[in-house]
Amino acid sequence: MKNKQLVFYILGTILFINALVLNLPSILAFEFPNAIMAFGLAIMAFCLAYLTPHFAEKDERAQKIRERAIYMSYFWGMGFLLVLLIVFNPLSTFELATFQLLSLFIALYLSIVFLNMVYYARKY
Repeated sequence: MKNKQLVFYILGTILFINALVLNLPSILAFEFPNAIMAFGLAIMAFCLAYLTPHFAEKDERAQKIRERAIYMSYFWGMGFLLVLLIVFNPLSTFELATFQLLSLFIALYLSIVFLNMVYYARKY
């Protein structure tokens, strides 16, 4: 079990460094980072490192954590979608390409699913 945690920590570190290398030039140029998905994957890897001991056993607690996290992530996703629709509507001065908007939404949703799992693992 410790080996799996170590693998996820190493993977998360590599993904985070990769995300910084890919996105830092865009961020410093005040442009939208096109590889924002890498940050979402790094967050996912770090969350899985924390969740590995909780999900090692296929018991009711692990199932409850997964169910609650996925259920609540739906509402978070709808909230993100509503905010993005309000901010980036056709009458708005903010403009993003479709790819950028979708990558932002997917990165946010991916992150919130695993962060919800961490929250419910600590709660239960």
